[in-house]
Formats: sequence, structure tokens, C-alpha cells
Amino acid sequence: MKKITSLVLAIFLISSSFITSFADERPSILGESAIVMDYDTSKIVYGKNIHKKMYPASTTKIMTALLTLENCDLNEVVTIDYDLGYIDGSSIYIKQGESFTVETLLRALLIKSANDAAVVLANHISGSTEEFAKLMTKRAEELGARNTHFVNPNGLPDENHYTSSYDLALIAKECMKYDKFREIVKSTYIKIAATEQYPYDRVFKSTNKFLWGVRGGNTIEYKGSIVDIKYDLIDGIKTGYTDIAGKCLVSSGEKDGFRLISVVLKSEGNEVYKDSRTVIDYGFDNYTKHNIISKDAELGSKKILFTKEKILKYKAQEDFDIVTKKDENIEDIKTKIMLKEPLEIPIKKGDNVGKIQISRNGKVISSVNLVALEDINSILFNVDINKILRILWSVVKIMLLISLVIFSIMLLVRYINKRKK
Repeated sequence: MKKITSLVLAIFLISSSFITSFADERPSILGESAIVMDYDTSKIVYGKNIHKKMYPASTTKIMTALLTLENCDLNEVVTIDYDLGYIDGSSIYIKQGESFTVETLLRALLIKSANDAAVVLANHISGSTEEFAKLMTKRAEELGARNTHFVNPNGLPDENHYTSSYDLALIAKECMKYDKFREIVKSTYIKIAATEQYPYDRVFKSTNKFLWGVRGGNTIEYKGSIVDIKYDLIDGIKTGYTDIAGKCLVSSGEKDGFRLISVVLKSEGNEVYKDSRTVIDYGFDNYTKHNIISKDAELGSKKILFTKEKILKYKAQEDFDIVTKKDENIEDIKTKIMLKEPLEIPIKKGDNVGKIQISRNGKVISSVNLVALEDINSILFNVDINKILRILWSVVKIMLLISLVIFSIMLLVRYINKRKK
């Protein structure tokens, strides 16, 4: 009896251990809000309070950077012909009368996290920080943000200045479309040449320890070991800190062509790096990306009568990827090509000729446009003979229908006359 009891207890403990490990699969972090989002598909692979309104601190500057990239020539020269006054927090100590290119100000904004550079860019784009803040909120809404309201370009504390980890991920995702943004946010320092008002070089290190933090106070306890904060998988994006917002960090990492964006808000000290690495590693360890449709592959062809080329070849206008758990079966994903009917001639290379429908378990989940791989021209002065034939056939069908009606009426009249006789 004791042996049976011991065996049952052992089985119970093993089962409990398995259930616990399964339940604890998603990592626990100190940060109050966090998200990990796939860059290409916006698939969320980890989330904690992702829509909760939070203070973003200097991660705000990601939106300031986006509006700068969208509205300015980076070679434009901006002269600060006004007194900036006192601006709290991180700064490059801009003085009245100095001139900088937009790119230099953008680098100061993202690398040094300069609050004064943010104000100069806001004034340059919108005339005032108040008008710029309205533009920031409007642009965030256009990107799908629903819990964001900005009142300044740098993230200094204000109860009406807030966002969410989900909204910040959307903004960062849009910024990452710009090569210049990617280049800047992975830079470890900025050097600003001397000016008449500031007669020596200004050199500042990036605020992001993921890019350079080794040894000393730049370590974290991670999975039972002490490791450097510097993490080669990470290539940016932006830090933030105020007393009320806590430590905030937006990161981007790529592994085997799979890019994830993480956001951690309201963490503490170097724990923000531990939190960020924990959740982004969780994404890479447990999820993978599948390319279902490639824009570089010819998907099919169709014979087109009365054309010089005779055959229309087509491909997808863009890639279609799907992110799933690594052990998830994707055999239930099917595609269906649907060409336009009829196809109008001439067709130019790149013209939309239909769509490819993607479904999973019989349910349509998306579609991608199909485009022509080359021009298709009529054999007769670019006149669409197929269209003419379709028109003629329509006329013939109408004539046949009219003839049938007339014949039916004649039969009816003949029948009626016979009945009368």
C-alpha cells in the first residue's frame, strides 16, 4: 500500500511540475506594461497590459523622429534665432544663434535623447511645440494608436501626455521603414562639431546600454548568470526615463531574418534591459515566421488570345508572411488565385490583374494583389480584339434573345389562331 501511495504521489508531483512549467511558459517581468510585435506582420507574440495608458518619457522622441523624417530634408539647416530658455533633462546645450542640419538634430534627439533638440525640431516643423504635439497625436491615430495623446515633443512629464506599449510599437514599426532611422538608433555616440557659440566639440554616448554596456555597472542577472547588458541581437531603438514614467525602453532585434520590436514601460534601473531581453528572447525562442507568398516568384500564367505576347505571366505584388509558434502546423493554410474576368488589353507591367486569396481552416485571412510581369499588347494597333469579340458576342446573344422572343410570339399567335378556327 505504501508503494502504491508513493507511486501516486510521484506521478502527482511530476504532473504538477509539468503543468506548472507549461503555465509559466510566458515570462514574468518587472515592467508594468510590455509588448513584443513582429515587424512585418504586426503579430503580437507577447503582451502585458498592452493597451494601458502609460507615461512614455523620452520614448516619445520616436514620434518626433518620425515626423522629422516625413516632413524635412535632412540636409536643411536650422538656425536657432530665439532663446530656448530652460529645458529640463537631457540636452546638447543648444545656444541662440547656432545652426545645425536637421540630421544633426535628429541624431542628438535619438542618440543623446536631447530635449532641446526635440523642441528645435518641433518649432522648425510646426512653428510651436503646441502645434507639433497636435500633429504627433494625429499621426499616431493614423497609425492605429488609440490610447495616445502627446503634449510635447520630448516626453517631459505631463498628466495629459501618455501612450501605450501597443501604440509605441506601431510608431516604432513605422519609423523602422526609414534606413536613416535604423542607422541612427544603432549608433553608439554622436559628435557635434564646434560652433561660434560653443567653441569645442560636443561628444555624447548613446543612452541605450544594449549597444555598448559591458562590465561594471553594465551587467544584469539573466537566467542564473551575470551577463553584459550589451546584446548583439539588438540594433536600437530608444530609451526613456522620468521619475513618474520609470525606466522605459523600445528595442528592435533581428534573428535569421525575423525582426521583432519590443516595448517595456515603467521598469526600474537596469531591470528594464533584463525585461526587454527576456520578452524579446521569448519571442525568438517560441515563434517563427513563414513566407507563404513571395513577391519575387512567378505564380502562374494565362493564355491571352489575339495578343503579341500570347501569355500573361503574373506574380504577387508583395510578400505575405505569417508568424506562428514553432510547433504550430501550417498545412491548413491554402492559397487561391483569382484573375480578373475579363482582362482588359493592353496590360502594362505591374498592372493589377487579380488577387491571390489566403485562407486558413477554410476561413479567408488575407489577400494579395497579383500584378503583370510584362506588357501585354494587342496584335492589331493595341485594339483589344478580345473586348470587341466580347461585345460582338453580347450583341449576338441579344439578337438571339430577340429572335427567340419574336419566334415565341409567332408560335403563340399561330396557336391562338388555330384555337379560334
